[in-house]
Amino acid sequence: MTGQPVTLGVDLGGTGTRVVALDAGGAVVAQATVRTAIGDGAVQQLLGQLADVARGHDVVAAGIGASGPVSAAGIIENPATLPAYSGLDLCADIEKETGWPCVIDNDAAAAAMGEYRYGAGRGSRTGLVVTLGTGIGVGVISGGQLVRAGDGTHPEAGHIAVPDAPVPCYCGLARCWEQAASRTALETLTGSDLTAVAAAARGGDVHAAQSFERYGQLLASGLGTLLTVFRPDRVVLGGSAAQYLDLFAAALTAGLDRDAPYQWTPPVVPAELAGLSGAIGAAVLARGSIPS
Repeated sequence: MTGQPVTLGVDLGGTGTRVVALDAGGAVVAQATVRTAIGDGAVQQLLGQLADVARGHDVVAAGIGASGPVSAAGIIENPATLPAYSGLDLCADIEKETGWPCVIDNDAAAAAMGEYRYGAGRGSRTGLVVTLGTGIGVGVISGGQLVRAGDGTHPEAGHIAVPDAPVPCYCGLARCWEQAASRTALETLTGSDLTAVAAAARGGDVHAAQSFERYGQLLASGLGTLLTVFRPDRVVLGGSAAQYLDLFAAALTAGLDRDAPYQWTPPVVPAELAGLSGAIGAAVLARGSIPS
């Protein structure tokens, strides 16, 4: 190809897959969003999506942010939400078919990197990014580096124990934060037509507003633990539930209240890259993996 050089980024989520082409200045020059494949042929479908977005550009590398866990060896280990990709060395398949260098990481890590580099996390010393989607993803960047677990993997901090959760989680916890405060959980609280309930709440419907207030309390039940552990100077909320921050911000703030010196309440702001945080971050991770 003879077009401008780009890195491709893939946000491989439990519901949707987003692919972007990112130029050297951080601009998205092409993108596509499709439903995540769940059956046979998933890898070939993804390769086709990559080819479509890459068309006309010189691809220097590709990055994938996948709904985790993702092993230190780069294998997706998530049969619960990515059954078609679990157990696969997806980057090896992409490198074999395309010749592009490829890196893979947890989607929460990718989203954190995207917001830290180009979004609402710019300038933060220690930034905490929480993605509220099909599940809950958590990424922490301190001093420009992703915080890793002792075994080199990305910590699954969306799966922490909380007092309230409607059902046991597939992770094995009877009371898991993901089951209490993901966007999926918010839909259960408000009903499937989340947009309509939000409009009613903003219009003064008390019952609708109470559903979002309850969600803010549930979100605080896990976020408070993360604030204690990491003490970030900024919290960025991403994922599709973050668009309702105005409806649950007060309850979230109240739920995080503690006595001094344990009080730690950094600014909580919505993601700036909207639904592209993970895909852009995956491209940033890919760009960082290219030898100078």
